[in-house]
Amino acid sequence: MIYAIAQHEIVKLFKTGKIWKLLALCQFILGLIFYWLMEEFLFKTKNLLLENKQSFGITEEVVHPLFAWTALLFFFITPLLATNSLSQERKSHTLNLYFISGAPSINIIFGKFIGLFLAEIFLLLPIFLMPLLITIYDHLDLGQFTTGLLGLVFLLSATLSLGIFISSLSKEPLIAALLIFFTILFISLLEWIARFLSPNFNWFTELSLLHHCKNFLSGAVNTQDIIYFCLFSFIFLYLGAVRLDKEPYFKQNL
Repeated sequence: MIYAIAQHEIVKLFKTGKIWKLLALCQFILGLIFYWLMEEFLFKTKNLLLENKQSFGITEEVVHPLFAWTALLFFFITPLLATNSLSQERKSHTLNLYFISGAPSINIIFGKFIGLFLAEIFLLLPIFLMPLLITIYDHLDLGQFTTGLLGLVFLLSATLSLGIFISSLSKEPLIAALLIFFTILFISLLEWIARFLSPNFNWFTELSLLHHCKNFLSGAVNTQDIIYFCLFSFIFLYLGAVRLDKEPYFKQNL
């Protein structure tokens, strides 16, 4: 059942053409950012060579910022995909078909999560390939490159699970999309917010999405960061399933 729901989500995105539009958008924006970062790197390297100073790593100067911009871009893409999974289906009454089929709520949530997660990985594939072009002319730190990709995957998993949960709360796609975006933004900026609060609130930093993702982008794999992302994803997917369990009562009260 989970496989069938995931397959349905992917096929729906491809048939409606939404995934191709998002892919074109990602390629256009991140392609421009990649070009700008490479221009900046070449300009800085040229100046260092003229001054007889040691150059710096291209992975840190180009790949790391590119992945950071990618994470920011997906803060906008994830709400669009997540609202399409539940809020839009509730509004169009197609969500009822899952209940008629007798599918457990946990299967619905995980099926939609897997389908949308694979769709986001598809959007990332060209972005994964862009930094590899650097290897034609320069050395790429494959360790930092790989951990950076892993951090992006974990971040997408966490934000998507949060988006699906919020989408399960509303039948208005626009409201759900805005709530998802601002919630992701708020949780991501908790590390920055904690700096302006008293030292007693330093633990806010440990709840920040970007705080744990930055370690991956820097090339460090920390067990604490992996556990954080796994727990974050599981908790919100579970809450989404609990919310769907109450859906029949919700429909009766419409």
